[in-house]
Amino acid sequence: MANYNPSTIARIGDLLNGIRVSTGALAAETYIHQNQSELFNVYGRIKIHELFAEVTEAISNNAATVLYNFTSTTPSISVQPLCAACASVAQLAVGERIAWLGGAVATAAVITATPGITDVARSSQIVGTDGGVATIGMLSGSADCTDGTVKVTICYTPLSDGAYVTAIV
Repeated sequence: MANYNPSTIARIGDLLNGIRVSTGALAAETYIHQNQSELFNVYGRIKIHELFAEVTEAISNNAATVLYNFTSTTPSISVQPLCAACASVAQLAVGERIAWLGGAVATAAVITATPGITDVARSSQIVGTDGGVATIGMLSGSADCTDGTVKVTICYTPLSDGAYVTAIV
């Protein structure tokens, strides 16, 4: 069986799953609240393959929900939902994920049923414009989180010359 160099493995991952960008550890009480929190800068037009927040420190009982949004500054496009809000994130354990499903924007984000396993099929979405500058963020659709930590990851493919994504936080 062949063994591949780690950089080769990473490149194959980029080709199959899209380029991965992750935030640092984010305090849920700061980033899962009823005000938009920007997570990623989007330069140009991209296709989103994966977008999820993974719990890295358990979230206790609260009524917060999560949805992901897109906002463009160039050209000016006000906040637009990428999905509908998920069910309550109350008592999410380490390893559970709040996964964007793509497809129709009315589709709710999904909380995975088991820590460490994302058990839902996703569709992709194209966001941004050729030469545009935008952000992807999240907010709670119902209440503020009071504790816990998440790390958010996006996997994407550039669809315009020079398109890329960077983590804001």
